[in-house]
Amino acid sequence: MTVDHVAVVFLDRGSSLYFWMRVAGRPALPIACFLLAEGFVKTSNRAKYILRIVVTAVVAELFWLYLWSMQRIEAMKNVQRLFDEAGGEAKYPGKDGLYTWFSALSSEQQTELTGWIVPILNVLFTFTICMLMLLLVKKIKDHFGDLMPNQLMKNVGYLACMGGTVMVTILFCALCPLTLDYAIEAPMIILACYLFREERKTMGIMLGVISLFMATQSIYMALATLLGVFLIFGYNGQLGYDKEKHPFVRILFYAYYPLHLAIIVESRYFQEIFGNIFK
Repeated sequence: MTVDHVAVVFLDRGSSLYFWMRVAGRPALPIACFLLAEGFVKTSNRAKYILRIVVTAVVAELFWLYLWSMQRIEAMKNVQRLFDEAGGEAKYPGKDGLYTWFSALSSEQQTELTGWIVPILNVLFTFTICMLMLLLVKKIKDHFGDLMPNQLMKNVGYLACMGGTVMVTILFCALCPLTLDYAIEAPMIILACYLFREERKTMGIMLGVISLFMATQSIYMALATLLGVFLIFGYNGQLGYDKEKHPFVRILFYAYYPLHLAIIVESRYFQEIFGNIFK
């Protein structure tokens, strides 16, 4: 994740290094989603668990918005530069000239110019919505129980409620006016990790299928996401530290996301200042 964000902030989005550093960040998504689902199951207080995610998301957004605005500005500069090289307003007159020229480009060319522009809201907001989805999913499971071969109406009700909850969550994330990071992938991965946490083979197959969805961006993105799925199976179900002896570890897990964004953003800020001074 950190390597991914360093690439977003410091590297030219047209470079090979930028692409491969972004690929290197893909395993973080399934791992984070899996741990969130595990945390939802094992936490002693779900309300506090979700609240911690919300607070962390809000703090991190202060720095994430800088990343978003910086990416938008740099992408626009790239588009404007190549528009001018293509003839500019002389060849494409009118206020919609740039839009007309950009729309005529292939999707690959558009992506090459703009790169992957980070969404307005960071991924922890998506995770928060996913946790609310799991609350509803748990209530549905508690109400209907397990699927039974001879109880048609009960099974139909269960599937209808479950499917409706999932679809509403994904549609809300995907169509949110303030674009969410991993709006489609995160809900699907978290749901698969929650529903099939006791059936590892089924969970692996589901996560593998979802990972292939990432191939719409790049086959390398999909393969890197699959690496994260494989790493999940190294988890033995035990907490990796003693909560009594090392209470700061949990704090560090929550603090790391906004903290690493703050360091990266401040580093870029100072690079801009001192870079301009010594030019």
